[in-house]
Amino acid sequence: MNKREYRQWRQRRRAAWIEHKRDRKHPDGEAARIIEFASMWAPYGGATEEEILVRFGMTPNRFVERLWQVIPGSNCVQGEIRNLASAYPRNRRAGK
Repeated sequence: MNKREYRQWRQRRRAAWIEHKRDRKHPDGEAARIIEFASMWAPYGGATEEEILVRFGMTPNRFVERLWQVIPGSNCVQGEIRNLASAYPRNRRAGK
């Protein structure tokens, strides 16, 4: 790889990094992971208790609580918030 190719590669890499950062749902890394995880499982009615425990080390009720804490500061669109609300209602009962 010569100097010119390296410079172009580096510019493409930087542009991809900037684009990736722009598309994130939340500036905080943990919040972004929570929102992405919840969005991925929303079409299936939400994540299972085991998945939440393994991935985040918290109970489903705590996960839902944390999800709704980070949603207001996120870049989620209204349709996505509606999907999350149907899969992860704020007033979940302890048995779910």
